[in-house]
Amino acid sequence: MAQANPTFTGTWAIWYQDTFDQDSPPSVEVRGEGLVNGMVELWARYLFETVQADGQRGFSHFHLRWEQAKIDIQGDWQGARRLRWWMFGEKTESFSGYVQEADTELLNQVAHTHAILITRQQTAEPILALAVKVVNRTAFKDGLKNLVLP
Repeated sequence: MAQANPTFTGTWAIWYQDTFDQDSPPSVEVRGEGLVNGMVELWARYLFETVQADGQRGFSHFHLRWEQAKIDIQGDWQGARRLRWWMFGEKTESFSGYVQEADTELLNQVAHTHAILITRQQTAEPILALAVKVVNRTAFKDGLKNLVLP
């Protein structure tokens, strides 16, 4: 892969916004360090809460923020639905936390790929487009590797 450990200096925070209750102020869900760690937390929350198990869009919006930028997950909704299924299956409740409930290997690979794309000033769109294009989870994981080739 092009950059094995994409990093940035400083800490990040995952911000939550309830899109149903517009009067509810945004709040910090979690803080940490390391771009890949931030992407893991962002993707887990996005795929579990924003993308519902039934494929509907939830009322939770998340983004990662640090001093240099703000990162949202953007891209094809069908890809997000498919990726949610591969990541969480039919789970509708989390008892041990989103990251712990996810398919850890897949979550880490998606987060790492997104982190590399960010270092190239790209969004998550290629990840979600790939999820629509491929026929199964294995092909998706192989395709993620190709997204970050030099």
